[in-house]
Amino acid sequence: MISLTGHYQNGYVTHDLDRALALVEHRFGLTGWTRFEAEVPVRTVAGETTMRLKLASAWAGGTNIEIVQPMGGADHHYRTLLPEDPADPAPRIHHWALRREDLAAMRKEIAASGLPLGFAGVSPAMTFAYMDARASLGHYLEFVWKAPGGWDRIGWPEGKPVDGIWS
Repeated sequence: MISLTGHYQNGYVTHDLDRALALVEHRFGLTGWTRFEAEVPVRTVAGETTMRLKLASAWAGGTNIEIVQPMGGADHHYRTLLPEDPADPAPRIHHWALRREDLAAMRKEIAASGLPLGFAGVSPAMTFAYMDARASLGHYLEFVWKAPGGWDRIGWPEGKPVDGIWS
């Protein structure tokens, strides 16, 4: 069984990051985005590869909102949930991210989940795995472990419990 505790992020995908951010800022007032572009090494069922992404994230209270624009490489897991119309910049839900404190326990949970692997990545600072939960939730689940200090570097809200449930 998978626990949804530690849910801290809603990840979205878009055809056009600039237009998606403008839409979210205008409609929902979310500002303070951290933006970056990345070439991310990942492991897929087909082997080791990379993907290119444009990303932005901001905190809305205790939830991190991430919007991703796939830019090439092995980014098909993002593209599967994009709107059919390439001119539509509206963000679409792609994943929920789940914070995990114990890397070994996270790996066991992933292995026991029965969910297919979308893609995964490992670095000294972070380990993540996107598991395909579309058949049951309509989107991916991202399991995330960060090295000491990593959660603080992304602006973890003061007072937000690690399990994702506000007191």
